[in-house]
Amino acid sequence: MGLHYEGITRGYPKLRKRFGKLVGYIQLLRPFTLVAPFLAGFFGVLAPVRNLTLTHLSTAVYVGLTLALAQGCGQCVNQYADASLDSEIKPYRPIPSGLVTRDEALGVSWLLAIFAVGRAFTISTFFGLVVLTCLFFAVFYSLAPFSPRRIHPLINTGWMAVSRGFIPMFAVLSVYGDLNRAWPYSILAFLWVMGFQATKDVPDVEEKKFGIRTIPNTYGLRGLVTTMTACSVLYALFAIQLNSYIMLFVLPLAVCAILTTNKQSSLTENTISWCCFYFGLSSIYLLMFITERLTL
Repeated sequence: MGLHYEGITRGYPKLRKRFGKLVGYIQLLRPFTLVAPFLAGFFGVLAPVRNLTLTHLSTAVYVGLTLALAQGCGQCVNQYADASLDSEIKPYRPIPSGLVTRDEALGVSWLLAIFAVGRAFTISTFFGLVVLTCLFFAVFYSLAPFSPRRIHPLINTGWMAVSRGFIPMFAVLSVYGDLNRAWPYSILAFLWVMGFQATKDVPDVEEKKFGIRTIPNTYGLRGLVTTMTACSVLYALFAIQLNSYIMLFVLPLAVCAILTTNKQSSLTENTISWCCFYFGLSSIYLLMFITERLTL
C-alpha cells in the first residue's frame, strides 16, 4: 500500500520535485491506460501478416502509438470535464492539485487529437476515419451534449464497449488484413469491455451525487459482479461457437477480476479488478495475433 499512498494519490511527490509540471501532464494521460491501445495496435496490425518485415513492425508501432494518443486525449478531456468532481473525490489529480490548469488540460487534449488524427490518415483514409470515430466517443463520453454518463449505467458502459471494444478491431485489421475477419474479435472485445469496464467506477461511487450513473453506484457490487459474470459466460459461449478456443485463455483474468472487485491496487488509483480488465483487453489482441498466425 505504500506505493499507492506515496505515489498516485499523493501526486508522485518525488517525481514532481525532480520534473515539476511535466509530471502533471503525464498524470493527465494516465499512462497505464495507454498500454492496452498500444498493444491492440501492435498485435492487431501484425496478426494477418504472413511474412513479417521491419516495415510491418514499424507500422505496428506507429498504429499502436496513434491509438494510445487517442486514448490519452480522452483521458485529458475526462479530467478537464470532471475537475470540480475530482476536487472532492480525487484531489491528488493534476488539475485539482493545481499542478495543471483546466485550460492546459484542454490544450493537451487538442494537441493529442490533432496529432492522432493527422497520423492516422497517413496510414489510410479508412484508418483515419475509424480513429476519428474513436476520438468522438472518447471526447463526448465526458462532454455534453452526447455524454452517456447521466442517462443510464448500461448506456454508460455500452458507450465504452463500442469505442474500446468493438470499433478498434476494424481499425487495426484494416491495415494489412480483411475487415470481415474483424467481426468475431470485435464482438468478443465488446463483451469483455461491457463486462469489465465498470470496474473503474468501484472507487468512485460518490460520483452519483454529481448525476453520473454507473453500474457500481446504481446496482452495487452485486450488480457489477452479475454483469461481469454474464458477459464472461457470453464471451465463452461465443468463443466456443466460433471454435476459437484459444480466446478462452483470457477467462482466468475474468475470474480474478470478479474476485477482486473491491480490492484496491497498490500501483494504481483503481482496483485490482480494473487492472485485470486492462490486462484482459490487451490479451484479447495477443490471442487474436496467435490465432491468426496459426491460420496463415
